[in-house]
Order: sequence, then structure tokens, then C-alpha cells
Amino acid sequence: MFHLKNLEILNLDPMLIRIAWAVYDRFGLDVITSGNRPGDKGVHGYFRGLDLRCRDGVVGGRIASWINQYFRYDPERPKKVCAKWKHKKGKGPHLHFKVHLNTVMIKQPERW
Repeated sequence: MFHLKNLEILNLDPMLIRIAWAVYDRFGLDVITSGNRPGDKGVHGYFRGLDLRCRDGVVGGRIASWINQYFRYDPERPKKVCAKWKHKKGKGPHLHFKVHLNTVMIKQPERW
């Protein structure tokens, strides 16, 4: 488990770091439960996935919606999103963020 002040040691995608700091700036969430996972075949294995602790589904859903109005995962695939709130047994409830090589910030987040 890390805090956002340790993001640089995870060597994550710069757009993903931008999203993490936006969430911290607006909502104060800073506990990283998963970043880079060597050998993972998904976004975490490519330095493009990040999980932040969030145990409240209502708050998590609002944060995910907030991020998704400012960032597009891949403009060519509009149904894909950068943020989701997940509740999984074993992994615990958390916010999951992901970016793609084509991820763009469509407008500056509020309070940033």
C-alpha cells in the first residue's frame, strides 16, 4: 500500500498520474491499493492501471463519473471509461483507473 506522494516509484503513465492527482485534489483520496503489477496481462501490467481505496459505493460512483467527464479513455471507443468503482470479494471495494495510449483530457477538471 502506498500514498500518492510515492507515485513516482511506481513509474506509471503520466496521464494516469494526472488522474490520480485530480482525484486527490478534489476528494482527498490518496491510498493506492494497486499500481504496477509485473506479469499482469491487463492495464496494471503496462503501467496504465491504478487502484485507490474507496469503500463507499455512492462516493466511488460519483468520483468515477466526475473523472469520466474530464478524461476519455480512447475517443475511438467511447463506451470505455477511465474510472470505475469496483466491489470485489478478496480485493475489497476500490476505485479503478485506467488509461490507454489514446487517453485524452477533454477539459480541465474543476479545482485543478
